[in-house]
Amino acid sequence: MWMEKLPNGKYKYIERYKDPYTDKPKKISVTYNSKSRQARKEAEIELNKKITTILNNSTSINTEITFGEVLEEWLIRYEQQVKNSTYYATTQSMITLKEVISPNYKFAKIDHLLLNKTFDTLLYERNLSNAYVKIIKSRISQMYKYAIKNGYVQESPMRKVEISYKRRKFETIDTFFLEDDEYEELIEITESKNIRYALLFKWLYLNGMRAGEALALTNNDIVYEKESDSYYASVNGTLEYHGKKIHEQTKSDSTKSIAGMRNVDLSAKSLSILKEMNELNIDLDNEFIFCTIKGTPIQISAINSFLRSYVEPRMMTNKKLSSHIFRHTHVSKLAELGVPLYTIQDRVGHESSDITEKIYLHVTKDVRDKLKSDIEKL
Repeated sequence: MWMEKLPNGKYKYIERYKDPYTDKPKKISVTYNSKSRQARKEAEIELNKKITTILNNSTSINTEITFGEVLEEWLIRYEQQVKNSTYYATTQSMITLKEVISPNYKFAKIDHLLLNKTFDTLLYERNLSNAYVKIIKSRISQMYKYAIKNGYVQESPMRKVEISYKRRKFETIDTFFLEDDEYEELIEITESKNIRYALLFKWLYLNGMRAGEALALTNNDIVYEKESDSYYASVNGTLEYHGKKIHEQTKSDSTKSIAGMRNVDLSAKSLSILKEMNELNIDLDNEFIFCTIKGTPIQISAINSFLRSYVEPRMMTNKKLSSHIFRHTHVSKLAELGVPLYTIQDRVGHESSDITEKIYLHVTKDVRDKLKSDIEKL
């Protein structure tokens, strides 16, 4: 510390310290009326307090904030960064997480040992799938990045977390799609119960759309192309249904991914389905092509429940049914026809997909094996 006399007769006491953000020397000062020994001692104490405050503020950790408070803060920011469907799914998974980690836990005290126990509980006591737990892990990691940025912790305990995932059940790739006879049986069963569901399932099979994409289609999305004398469906959104009442559900302004924004060429069979749906809807005041008899959006949860509780027990196959199986079946049929993988991915709106590629390789191998057998008959 040193002293300088000011023009007004007062004395400025100055000290240097290293800026914690730049590591460069900086100066801080206090002014006193005297240069006495007492004044010098008081100035030294005051300067040390100021320097300590500056250094502490640069590295301070909020040890009082709770896990629940950090989670709520992060979710507010996260909602502004992702689509409504992603945000809603995340809030649901975080509700599950808060049942295992108390919201009252001090955030800074949560360590990798507690997190290891948490993941074990989710996997083996709550019996959640490996895939779902991986999603929760990803969201926790994102929350810790936010916490570090805002000074709630200095590092993430997730770096030391080791998750003991369940042994994977063996599933052959052909369980992900339907054979021709299985598809025909499914449609026959559905037509006997719900013609609107049957038409939707046919549409998904013929066009490989995600259920949410098909359910968000309006007649304005069906475009006639004069040059080729053909029609295509402009896939430019998905049904926003998470956390919303049926009458509040709308079409989003984009699909699940950038690759999902696409035009899907329509066959004569697809146009026939559109005609039949519009005839069914003629007296309804509705926006969407695929809707209920009341004109409300068909719920994905409803069709999945229908497939599992009504169709599955009546089918010869023991395959697990969901709306996504039609999309996978579409991929398998295009592969049978010899359509290149990149063209299939473009049609179904996938930049890359492990399942799509596995189905493609499986089906094309079967086609090649059949060709070898047929050649022997020549």
